[in-house]
Amino acid sequence: MHKIEHIGVVVKDAERSINFYCKGLGFKVIDDHQDERTRLVFLDLQGQVVELIQYLDGHKEERGMGIVDHIAFRVEDMESALEKVLGLGSKLLMDAPRQVGDKKIMFFTGPDGERLEFCAKA
Repeated sequence: MHKIEHIGVVVKDAERSINFYCKGLGFKVIDDHQDERTRLVFLDLQGQVVELIQYLDGHKEERGMGIVDHIAFRVEDMESALEKVLGLGSKLLMDAPRQVGDKKIMFFTGPDGERLEFCAKA
């Protein structure tokens, strides 16, 4: 088995997404590359890397089957983690955290509507 190198997420506005992922989720920018077609920003959180992909004007990629459903993050304190991302414009996708086995989960949106999840011990 190989380690996952990174997860790529297509975004509309890289700067807006950098702000959300860094301030709301604790990521740090580790690389930022742009050419005439795309801007690629790599963010790291304790060895987990998310690549933000912004297609520049006139360059649009359409994606079909195989779209990633969500990215989940382990948190110690569900309420404070949610407060932070809600302050940055996230919307909750559930009325309240739900217990699944020995953890509680909560789905919310990122800046481009991507589905994100917090998981905490119940």
